[in-house]
Amino acid sequence: MPRKLALKRLSSSDLTIFEHHFRQTTGAKQKGINLDKAVIIGRFFPALQSRADLRSDALILSVFGPDGAGLQTVTRKVLKQQKNWRLNGEYIKAPDNTPNRYDSLEKDDFALLEFTGDVEPKAVRICLIARASAKDISLHTELDKVYGARFSERCGMIEVTGDELSAVLTKAEVAEDHPILDFTDVDALEDAVLGGVDGLSTLLRRRKSRGVTQEELAKARQNASQTGRLGEELVDEWLENEKAHGHFFDYQWESDANAIAPFDFVVSITQNDSRKVDVKSTAGEFTNPIHISMSELIEIATSETPYDIYRLYAVLEDFARMRIASNLREFASIVISSLGALPPGVKIDGISVDPRQLPFEENEIVIDFREESVDV
Repeated sequence: MPRKLALKRLSSSDLTIFEHHFRQTTGAKQKGINLDKAVIIGRFFPALQSRADLRSDALILSVFGPDGAGLQTVTRKVLKQQKNWRLNGEYIKAPDNTPNRYDSLEKDDFALLEFTGDVEPKAVRICLIARASAKDISLHTELDKVYGARFSERCGMIEVTGDELSAVLTKAEVAEDHPILDFTDVDALEDAVLGGVDGLSTLLRRRKSRGVTQEELAKARQNASQTGRLGEELVDEWLENEKAHGHFFDYQWESDANAIAPFDFVVSITQNDSRKVDVKSTAGEFTNPIHISMSELIEIATSETPYDIYRLYAVLEDFARMRIASNLREFASIVISSLGALPPGVKIDGISVDPRQLPFEENEIVIDFREESVDV
């Protein structure tokens, strides 16, 4: 699913959402962070503009940082006040065990925000990056170098992408225990909830004492499930279009009728020539691990009908990139054979595969059903 990531350059009035700065600012009344309408309404939640009360329901605000500080959770709302959209509520008090947590924040420090929700925000994660912090200074410098020129008095918040953020973190050489890495762990979470060892190992290394919350894990599972379903829907629409253009005879969406089927589609090239297809989808890159269940492996190895994998990546609601790996019987047979020496009573439920080890065609197919198609 598309992520809603924004970078905010904190103003003096934004800082008064924190108790220390509110009490230190003469005449302070605002207890919220200003959210640019062009981003929060124009890009993320356009339906919020039409609500009668112009406010979201109560949402969970998860705060990380500055200086690498861990999670603090409060409840807030996104609402419109005096023509401005704000993340608003009571000021945020520092935890009792770190009473000076927010004192180092200054004007022009950064806050990375991630909003979740479809029609309106349901939760917000925020990571604070302070120039005065030893743990944040390299990241603050790199963020300013990459994005500084895009901010102005009229623009205090910009949309950013996960890929852009990852590149910034790499250049800044952020320590592996810095909480901002939680915002780039989407691929690792996807892999982990699908049973991947690599994703789990990455999370254990990066998260250390922070771990993964039940809510975050549940959301990752939901996202992975939605991405899988969305990938099948895109392939269904693409196959329908290909059939209409006479590129093959017919097809059936098998897993839509039978959710436990070990393949998703049967594509009939002609009346007498069919292929089984399994759709493997990710919101991330092509190179993210592909997960194949044991029942799928057995089907690939034993089916008389050739079995292909359609790899969808960079999956969005109406868009994906796709590459195809055909005739995987030999691969599946080798894998199954190598598992034959397991002790009695031990079975493998599935495997993770680097897609670069499968015979994918170099040709990339772009599935684009956006109403106004743009060059990609």
